[in-house]
Amino acid sequence: IIAWGDAGLPELHTMKWSSNNPFVRGLYNRIFYQITSCNEFIREASDAKLSSRGVSGSILTETQTLRQEARFLRALSYWHALDLFGGNVPFITQNDAVGSTLPKQTNPKDLFTYIESELKAIENDLLAPRQNEYARADKAAAWMLLAKLYLNAEVYGVGSKYAEAAVYAKKVIDSGYTLDTKYDNLFKTDNDKSKEVIFPVAFD
Repeated sequence: IIAWGDAGLPELHTMKWSSNNPFVRGLYNRIFYQITSCNEFIREASDAKLSSRGVSGSILTETQTLRQEARFLRALSYWHALDLFGGNVPFITQNDAVGSTLPKQTNPKDLFTYIESELKAIENDLLAPRQNEYARADKAAAWMLLAKLYLNAEVYGVGSKYAEAAVYAKKVIDSGYTLDTKYDNLFKTDNDKSKEVIFPVAFD
């Protein structure tokens, strides 16, 4: 419970919030801002555009990795839209022209399938678990998101996926992540040393 009296917080505590709640609306808007930003990065970092701009060598390799991480971030944002808002949401990718038409609405089943396909498509192109910079996505982040996606598969209309959730959760466990011996350590400024944190949101 957050004890502050900011507009919208008391309504969350008393379960009287609506779509006009500033925190609910802020989260919804942030999800689609992030999707839009990821789409633009993916669009501008295509192999064709990188080649036309003379990008090569280590910069090309790094940019291609970042493109896969942007696809992970977009999948994560769409998972938030699916899990928190039901999945009947606007759907756009880098293939949609900016500002030309209104986005089409998708549905939970189709959005589930899209997120699953994106995560599986980039899985092998992300860096190995615990090998990326702090707060950047790696294979384990994608595996964990797949496990979370599969846990609620029945709610999204695609049937039971508990076996798949177990498979991907085990991949994370087997890749060197372990529960921290002290829970408080996850929230300290040096939590980059924790072997439990899979994908943090970094703040300075």
